[in-house]
Amino acid sequence: MTTRNMEDYLETIWNLQNKKGYVKPKDIADKLEVTRPSVSEMIKKLSENEYIVYEKYGGIVFTTKGKKIAQKIKKRHNLFVEFLKIIGVDEQNAQTDACKLEHDVSPETITCLLEFVEFISLLPESSKWKENFQEYLKKRGLLERSSNKNKKL
Repeated sequence: MTTRNMEDYLETIWNLQNKKGYVKPKDIADKLEVTRPSVSEMIKKLSENEYIVYEKYGGIVFTTKGKKIAQKIKKRHNLFVEFLKIIGVDEQNAQTDACKLEHDVSPETITCLLEFVEFISLLPESSKWKENFQEYLKKRGLLERSSNKNKKL
């Protein structure tokens, strides 16, 4: 069973591997803004749980088990990002909030969100639901508030 922290590391390793083609502990420390000893400790745990293979001074490689979990975590993350964007959240906040949500939501909720996002993606381009929803948000004063909040940051 993975912990929230393990999932963060697995997702980071997945992202780095897809971006660079390889992963070193230093890359993980830089990305997660943690110390190298913290990374070393987690690498040991991930190795013991057979999620990764790591050779000292070498790179990190997923096992089949680890790759499966990392893909599942990434899929959840992308699902939350897509859902948050659908409801009007900007990309930066969607990415940040997805990281928080992806660990604490039940499988049932994830399944329902996945079906919702799938349904929305199947709607014809001529459908005006998104424009209507954004207009609704504007009338309620929510779209401007969200945009202004992001500009202040």
